Amino acid sequence: MPTDSARLHAVFDLAMRIGEGLLTNGAAASEVTATVLRVTSSSGLRNVSVQVTFNEVTISYLADESATPFTRVRSAGERTQDFARLAAFEDISHQYLSGELPLDEARHRAAAIPQRQPLYRLVLVVAGFAVMGGAAALSFGAGSLVVVAATLAAGLLIAAAELLARWSIPPFYSQALGGLVAVAAAIGVSAIDPTENSSIVVVSCLIVQLAGLSSISAVQDAVTGWYITAAGRMLETLMLTVGIVVGVRAGLLAADAIGADISVTASMPLSITTALVVLISGLGMGLGYGVGTQTPPRLLLMAALVAAGSGLVSHLIAGTLHDRTVAVGVAAFLTGLVATALADRVRAPSLAFVMAGVIPLVPGSRIYRGLLGLQDDLSVGISELLEAAQIAIAIAAGVVLGQLISSRIMPYFRRSGIAYTPAISSPFTTMRRRRLSLGTRSRRRRRGTAVIEPSTMTGEMTALSPALFEDADLLDDLEPPADLVDRDRGERRDEDEEVP
Repeated sequence: MPTDSARLHAVFDLAMRIGEGLLTNGAAASEVTATVLRVTSSSGLRNVSVQVTFNEVTISYLADESATPFTRVRSAGERTQDFARLAAFEDISHQYLSGELPLDEARHRAAAIPQRQPLYRLVLVVAGFAVMGGAAALSFGAGSLVVVAATLAAGLLIAAAELLARWSIPPFYSQALGGLVAVAAAIGVSAIDPTENSSIVVVSCLIVQLAGLSSISAVQDAVTGWYITAAGRMLETLMLTVGIVVGVRAGLLAADAIGADISVTASMPLSITTALVVLISGLGMGLGYGVGTQTPPRLLLMAALVAAGSGLVSHLIAGTLHDRTVAVGVAAFLTGLVATALADRVRAPSLAFVMAGVIPLVPGSRIYRGLLGLQDDLSVGISELLEAAQIAIAIAAGVVLGQLISSRIMPYFRRSGIAYTPAISSPFTTMRRRRLSLGTRSRRRRRGTAVIEPSTMTGEMTALSPALFEDADLLDDLEPPADLVDRDRGERRDEDEEVP
């Protein structure tokens, strides 16, 4: 489609801002690519290539074979957990695709999102993660003293992490400090009441710290073929986990020096014993995590229900099969399935529901047992950590499989032809020109409805804004080249001749 330089820059500016916003707020590379391609394709641009790495989004456009490629690169900012901003970027992309939002207005809104004030103030964010830590302790059957200590410790480590972030201290050190705070709180509980299982405080804080890592997106990128981005995110997750290990190990050495016993005792519950405890703790963890990650208020209850449901499913399967890995894998699969369908239904980021749903599945106790084992028995510690890694992989792989299946099923039940959350796409699909049949079909199409067609680089279904078809002269520009039509006819003729 013919376009002038000013309009081309405007389309690229919108696409780059949306792509950067999604990548910064935790979206997988496949979803970022699919969304950017939707924006460029709905603007009438052919031959667009999108490359997403760990911290960059690159878009290249070739008008024709004799033209000079037009390429822009935009670096993503520091990763944050702000689902309100993620929802805002997805709202803009959806409204632009459906023709509800003009190009200039979409650009202004996308540029204003990073400058918005957070939905919840820092006090509420700290309180949300504190509630999440207390609910995690409750899920292990902890008493009131341990629950209070876990709540205070979780709030303190999040506040310390926010302070270090404002001082531009790398998150590795805030993770290490958080591990040290968790062990210090457990030592305090042991000093107040030696009969209490103080190790639950450490486990709860580990769950709070591990909940925000990008392991889900990393596995999704690896499974769908985006290996460069997956490698970067996996290394980031590994380094932040190592930071937690350093902090906890330092705290354990201090506890051993003063004679405090914060080891995992036989009385520590390994599974939730009643459905009521499962539901209450799951609701608390989901609600606290939602507030801590700036989830919009209309989505908080749904995120909490997803968390409670995943915890309940995991508890029931683990109690029946006595296999924690299978239990969390099935629960994670159902979480991905429900989260994607629910997100498309209520027009919300599926990542908000997915991350809330996997919190009750995080193997915090396994990790802590492994750290204790490294100090006492190296082989036992390594075995526990390997089992924790196996559970973590089962969680991520189950969620991604659920998202894949749900994204294939939802188009049959969707009211409109435009998906809110993009389906996961592969980077290995070949570049192809769009093929539109706008002859007799375009005359029968109701005015103001979107035309569904494949995007430029992948097989992702996208939509052309109705405003593009108000000028009848533009229809000829959207027809495929004659040589491509002849080639397609020849291929179809050969296929027909092969059919007996």
